[in-house]
Amino acid sequence: MLVFNCTKAAAEFFSVTRKGEVLSCLEAAPHKTIAESVEMPVFPADVEPHEHDGTQWHWVVHCVTVKRKKYLLVMDYVSRYCITFLATKKGDEINFLNTFEQMLKSNVEFLAELAGIDSVEVELALEQYDNKYNTCAFHARGDRSVQGHLNDVAWHLERQCFEEGMLLEPYDWTAFSAFVGQIPRNAKGRGKHFFPNKAFMDVWLQDIGVNNAVDDLSNIVFLSDYRK
Repeated sequence: MLVFNCTKAAAEFFSVTRKGEVLSCLEAAPHKTIAESVEMPVFPADVEPHEHDGTQWHWVVHCVTVKRKKYLLVMDYVSRYCITFLATKKGDEINFLNTFEQMLKSNVEFLAELAGIDSVEVELALEQYDNKYNTCAFHARGDRSVQGHLNDVAWHLERQCFEEGMLLEPYDWTAFSAFVGQIPRNAKGRGKHFFPNKAFMDVWLQDIGVNNAVDDLSNIVFLSDYRK
């Protein structure tokens, strides 16, 4: 199950007002913090917890505006890898999910190729992802540590757009995500700095099931239909 924890800016993006009524895909979070939900997962009433290993994958979604264009920054809570792309239609979570999944898979394929992982095994892992993550939830909830890293990504995005050109195509979004993924991060409870690119692929390969060891990506510098 994918869990999208939305900052205030993202929550506003996922909400629209029609005929005086606010419509939103957001629902009340089961815990105050993401950390609590990671430790004690709670599933919606219509989701069977034991299906697909009862796994929850937490992301934090943020929305920023650069040169009058809105971008969505979707950061993996654990690895702090951030998938960046142009915002979809306001209030349309289905469009968002379709774009997010396309970009998620594009980023995995991009990093896997750099790591020298066999493409056949990557395809098998993507199939396992499709089988394992087929429902989702949206909550209005952020995280101070993740927000700090999101703000840094937003800074690099603004610099990129103003100094080198807007990111308008899927490949540009993937390359930018990989670029900021090589910036070292730190988080409470971790003894040393880590690199989102490597942490993301480690989590992906361990969780989804590809057994190849991942090469060290820390020094590399480079710019689906919705199922519920």
